[in-house]
Amino acid sequence: MIIDNESFNDLIEQQLAIWPLAKLNYDALAKTERRKVALGNFEMAVQCNPSRIVSTGAKTDKESIAGRPCFLCRANRPKEQITTEILPGWELLVNPYPILPVHFTIASTTHKPQESVPFDIVELAESLPGMAVFFNGARAGASAPDHLHLQAVLKDELPLLRLVEQLHPAIEPGIKTSSDFDVRLPYFIVSGVVAPDDSGMSALAAGIFTGGLDRDLHLTDRELVNTFFWVGGDRLLRYVVVPRRAHRPSCYFCEGDEKRIVSPGCIDMAGLMIVPRPEDYQRLSATDIMQIYSEVALADYK
Repeated sequence: MIIDNESFNDLIEQQLAIWPLAKLNYDALAKTERRKVALGNFEMAVQCNPSRIVSTGAKTDKESIAGRPCFLCRANRPKEQITTEILPGWELLVNPYPILPVHFTIASTTHKPQESVPFDIVELAESLPGMAVFFNGARAGASAPDHLHLQAVLKDELPLLRLVEQLHPAIEPGIKTSSDFDVRLPYFIVSGVVAPDDSGMSALAAGIFTGGLDRDLHLTDRELVNTFFWVGGDRLLRYVVVPRRAHRPSCYFCEGDEKRIVSPGCIDMAGLMIVPRPEDYQRLSATDIMQIYSEVALADYK
């Protein structure tokens, strides 16, 4: 099932017509503030989304997760939420707390943990042209680590993906890392262009199986990763993986003026840092952002 831009918009309009909460939050996007920040050669942005406090401030410890009903299971969803089957075993949902004007959650029909990137991310990316389908690891930004799910936004909204398409052209299929690029990025990434031949399978494997680093156990952890898949303008499958080493930066746990409620997930790591509090939006400097990235990801300074 391929869903085009017109179908995206129709689905969102249908959903907002019957769900006041979702409509309120989508209307609020028109009032969000955004400012650009240059980190070396990487131009990203900070965006203030007050409604995202639900996700950014979510308690994701085992006790808190066990003590609440799973909001991604069909039985617990609001009666207003429209469900569209996009692939067998996967349901497309309009995200009621959007970061961007087109923002979907893609939930597994089975309640199982967010342990690793599912192979179905490939077919889902191919079913959503123009979209980036992404996976927040259970320890890397997922607010529902107990239920396997993906999300999708327009890929051109994400600065990192736009930059990678320039730095890793389709005429050079295979795997590259940020160390191969002649630019300064604030963290290490893996980029893949999947050719439609035997070499493409090994390139694809890196996108699925790359994990982050558990700094306590010094082991690879597939829950510590942010992964994006999309189809480029050349119709080749592409991905970017950001290995992680922590869920939240130290400033998240500070008190008083030192506190910053920043909980990076895929969109934040793709160059659009989301903050729910206006005071954090005003205070975050380029130095602060570099520090946050260095604490949660693997620094890749040149």
